[in-house]
Amino acid sequence: MKTLKTSKTLIVATISLLSLPAMAGYGTVSEGWGFLQDDWQVVCDNTRTCRAAGYASETLIDEPASILFTALPRVALPKSQIQLISEVPLDDLKPAQLWLNNKNYGVLQPNKENSLLYDLSAKQTQALLDHARIATKIEIRAGDNQWQISDKGMSAVLLKLDDVQGRVGTSMALISKNQRNQQTPKAALPIPTINKAFAYSAKDSNALAPSKLKYFQQNINKWVDIDSKQLIGSGNTMGDCELVNPKTETYQRMSEYGSTMLGWDFIPVDKAHTLATHLCWSGPYNSSTGYWLINNDKPSNPMLITTAGNDYFDGEISATHKDRGIGDCWSRTAWIWNGKTFVKSAEASTGLCRGFAGGAWDLPTYVSKVIDSNGKAQ
Repeated sequence: MKTLKTSKTLIVATISLLSLPAMAGYGTVSEGWGFLQDDWQVVCDNTRTCRAAGYASETLIDEPASILFTALPRVALPKSQIQLISEVPLDDLKPAQLWLNNKNYGVLQPNKENSLLYDLSAKQTQALLDHARIATKIEIRAGDNQWQISDKGMSAVLLKLDDVQGRVGTSMALISKNQRNQQTPKAALPIPTINKAFAYSAKDSNALAPSKLKYFQQNINKWVDIDSKQLIGSGNTMGDCELVNPKTETYQRMSEYGSTMLGWDFIPVDKAHTLATHLCWSGPYNSSTGYWLINNDKPSNPMLITTAGNDYFDGEISATHKDRGIGDCWSRTAWIWNGKTFVKSAEASTGLCRGFAGGAWDLPTYVSKVIDSNGKAQ
C-alpha cells in the first residue's frame, strides 16, 4: 500500500537490514505489525525478507519521520531509506543530511523512482548499524528543518531480524557478530505462484439465474452454521460475524433501527460457483463482510473464505482496514480465485500509527506471484 499525499510534503527514506535475534518486545515477525519494541518493529514475509522500521517517538507525532531497513536473506547489507513529513515544499528544502549523535554522515540521495523517498548509501546504512547498540540521537537535518527518529527498540528489533534470518554470530549479522552461538544464514524461500482462473467481471453480475438466486436466498441460513463460535465471536474483533446471526444483540439493535444492510447478497464467480456475502460487523471507520463460496451443483455446504473482507472484484476478495480513525496506519489482505477456491495472495500493513497519511511503509507478511488467465503476471 502506497503512502498517500496530503497537503504536507512527504519525504521518504528506507533502510534495509539483515536479520538478528530478538531479546525483548512482543509479537511475531510473520503476523500483523510483526515484532515490536518501543518505537521499532520488524516484519518478515513468507520468503524470509524482513523489514525493520523505526519511527519518531509518539511525543513527536507532529513531526513524523521513519527509517526502513529491507533485509534480503543472505545479503550482507540491507537497503535503507528515510521518510519524513515536511511543512516546507520539498523543492524549497536544502539537501537533507543524516546526523548521528551530532555528527554529519552526509547527504541523503533522492530515490530515482519515488520522489517521496531518500535512499541511504552503504556507508550511511553501516553507520546506523554501528550505532544500534548504543544510545544514539538519529536526526535528519535540512537547513533550519530537522526530524528525529527514536533509537528506542532498534537493538532488540535488529537482533530479532538477525535471529530470523540466521545471521547471529556470522559476518553477515547486523549487530550480533560476536554472539557465541553461531547460526547458519538461511536461504530465501520461493515466492508462491497462484494461477488466477477466469472469473466473471462486474458486467456479469446478473449471470445468476433468477430461480437459482431465489433458491439460495431461501436456504442460505440453513447451509451456513450461523450459531458457530467462529462467527459470533466477541463482537469486538475483526473476523467475527455477529451480524449474520439474528439472535445477536447487535443484529437486533441494527434491525430495530431499520438497517437495510442485514441481508445476504450473491455474486456469481463463474458458471459453477457463487459467493454468498453478509455484513459481519460495522464500526466508526471500519466494517467487514463475510464471504462464503457456494458450489452451484452442491450448494448445501458453503466454504467460508473470510469474515474480514470488504470488497470483491473480478476474482479477488480484499480486506482493507484502518488501524485507527485518522488513517495513518492500514492493513490489507487479498484472496485470488484459482478455479476451485480463493487462496490468500497478499497480506501487509503500513506500519505503526505515527502520523503518516495512508501509512508509512508497505510491510508484507505474505507475498505471491499471481499469473492471470492469459499467462501474464499481475
